[in-house]
Amino acid sequence: MKKIIKLILLILIIISLYTMYNYTKSNKNANNTNNNNLSINKNNTSSNSKNTSINFNDKNTLENYKIKAPDFKLSDLSGKEISLNDYKGKKIFLNFWASWCGPCQKEMPDIQKLYEETKNSNLIILAVNLGDDKYTVEKFIENNKYTFPVLINEDTSVADKYNVVSIPTSFFIDENGNIVYTHTGLMTIEDMKIYIDKLK
Repeated sequence: MKKIIKLILLILIIISLYTMYNYTKSNKNANNTNNNNLSINKNNTSSNSKNTSINFNDKNTLENYKIKAPDFKLSDLSGKEISLNDYKGKKIFLNFWASWCGPCQKEMPDIQKLYEETKNSNLIILAVNLGDDKYTVEKFIENNKYTFPVLINEDTSVADKYNVVSIPTSFFIDENGNIVYTHTGLMTIEDMKIYIDKLK
């Protein structure tokens, strides 16, 4: 009888240990998943040109509803505070990027070309840097001789407003302040012009 009781106790202990092991393992996996989704990081870049379909910015939603671009206030490299609402009545090409992002670096010469071609037009280009400090951004822009407007969003709060999960990501906003198109990934100047030409 004692042997049977000992055997039952041993089985119960083994089951308990196995259950505790699985519980701990599943918690670790859940934590890892959450940590990977907390913020934009250096692995979260996209080199392929494709339309984004994240949350309220997906293509089907944009075709059927008027989605207002969330307003924000950020400082440019001179320290001047810029608000998206400052550009009501203008077409806006809003680009999110970072200095360490390879695809962002590749498309920037085309953004510069577009800026030079359109700086006296009704199009506003705003390149929002995510996560870099002001000194890093200034050096990057200066070294590459870019002259288009750059805004600094060190805490990535504006990216959160726009549900940006990968960079580069661009938003094309019409004169009424509605997001008409979004694009995640590297773009050429030809791609940019196609989106801009479709803005009414």
